[in-house]
Amino acid sequence: MGLTIGLVNTYSTLNIGDAAIYSALTALASEAQVVAQFPDAQPNYIPGLQVLPQIGQCDAYISVGGDIFNNAREGLITKTFIRNLLQLRRSPQQTFVFGQSIPRSCHGLSFQALTFCLRRLAAVCVRDAESHQRLTQAGVNAILSFDAAFSLSVCEQAKTTAKNVLQTLDIQPESAALISLRAFDSMYSHDNHQFQQQIVTLSRNLYKQGYQPVLLIQSQAYGADNDLAVAEQIAVQVPELKIFNPFVVAHQQSHWQLVMGVLAICRLIVAVRYHTAVLAMASGKVPFNLYYSNKGKDLTQRLGIPGCSLDKFDPNTYIDAIARTSEQTFDHNAIRTQVKQAFNQCWQTIKG
Repeated sequence: MGLTIGLVNTYSTLNIGDAAIYSALTALASEAQVVAQFPDAQPNYIPGLQVLPQIGQCDAYISVGGDIFNNAREGLITKTFIRNLLQLRRSPQQTFVFGQSIPRSCHGLSFQALTFCLRRLAAVCVRDAESHQRLTQAGVNAILSFDAAFSLSVCEQAKTTAKNVLQTLDIQPESAALISLRAFDSMYSHDNHQFQQQIVTLSRNLYKQGYQPVLLIQSQAYGADNDLAVAEQIAVQVPELKIFNPFVVAHQQSHWQLVMGVLAICRLIVAVRYHTAVLAMASGKVPFNLYYSNKGKDLTQRLGIPGCSLDKFDPNTYIDAIARTSEQTFDHNAIRTQVKQAFNQCWQTIKG
């Protein structure tokens, strides 16, 4: 019998960014059987991952939730936060954190509780410089890398499927401007009405310049983490808009593969969602990065990706900068190698 690795602090397969993380880690740990459990009534397909009702006892555990250590109640510690901390205490010396961020909502008592647990783990690897600095200053021996999904590659079959889906929507890839979006709540603070008006103005400006604006649905998960309602509200105001929804398309690939395929072939990408930017870059494209948290800001600061903070974004001012991204490419090979090396470094602490 080979090793069994349990993914803990999972969120949902209905968020394509999270699904990409699960796929990436399953591939990175290919010598082991990787298992996970999800709250989804019908989990979406994740290549190679065995989905179980309960993961039970495993040889090792990887804490995988990107921003899972969000603590939504100021001055208190939420039950969800405590539940996530307990996942780290199943078998600390056989557990490592990989590719997570520490949200700014995690501070004070909640941050002290988190670092207490992290200091006892086999390894901790985070994906943004701010999280790394905070943990290091708190005495956690953390490694700085990038998001696990950077290790993924786009396949030709996904590009072909994406092109066929665009054709059914009467969209030409060479003129398509993909825009990801989301609703905002206490976890990520931004005014929803302001955001919708920003995307409405951006879409109109892109259309005037000869692009076909396309809203990308990247999550149909829980609460505010469901893009379709926001997309429909924006589309009412911009009749020329089209919506690319991978969840309603019949295809053989996993949803993240289809999204990566469409990102690879479209002319422009405006990445509001973090994993829109990550998957675009992993396919060699340069997005315009509209970040709303430390993880997104880190992509622009460390990798030089054009973009700005969402609360500072003026669609009229940045339209030319967005258009220029179509002339750029991103070297995804170096960052893919770095992520694999960081994963192997963590994995060796468990095996050793």
